[in-house]
Amino acid sequence: MRLPAFIRFPTREEILKKRPLGRFTHYLARPVLWRPHRHSVARAAAIGTFIGSLPFFGHLLSITLLCLWRRAYIPIGWVMPWVVTGPLTIIPFFFASYELGFWLLSQLGIAPAITVHYEDIHEIFHGDIGILAMGDRLWHAYLVTWIGSLILGTALALLVYTSIMQGWRIWVIWRLYRRRLRQSRIR
Repeated sequence: MRLPAFIRFPTREEILKKRPLGRFTHYLARPVLWRPHRHSVARAAAIGTFIGSLPFFGHLLSITLLCLWRRAYIPIGWVMPWVVTGPLTIIPFFFASYELGFWLLSQLGIAPAITVHYEDIHEIFHGDIGILAMGDRLWHAYLVTWIGSLILGTALALLVYTSIMQGWRIWVIWRLYRRRLRQSRIR
């Protein structure tokens, strides 16, 4: 039974058949990019977490290029942006990024004088003020959010990388322990 395409990962062969890839298919044909092992999964998860935490478009292309460069497991890298900034987590994550960036810039004494407050967002949604009138404020908020996202994304990527490396090691030790336990019961 085949699962629908939106539930399962595409196989290496399915991706290589895609016509628009053209000249770039030989880069994606490397088997190391499609076999999960501890280092490649940890690298891909860290790359996907970091890129997924940044507020810009083009996450999948950036993740693919970085996974090719670092020889990481591409499917995990593609999933991580939806884990980090999915529909339920995007607002709290970018709010925390904005607050962290603003706090850091305030500590350094270079915080922008023009900021976005709750009242400004309320006025935009209720049509009291246009987005074009908020241009400078939104641009400063975007830059402050970028700074906070870089810091939070780096911290989360390091946390994910070390967690996967240690978790994989614990899982392997547990499997060896269970195998030895079964072998001792048989004897």
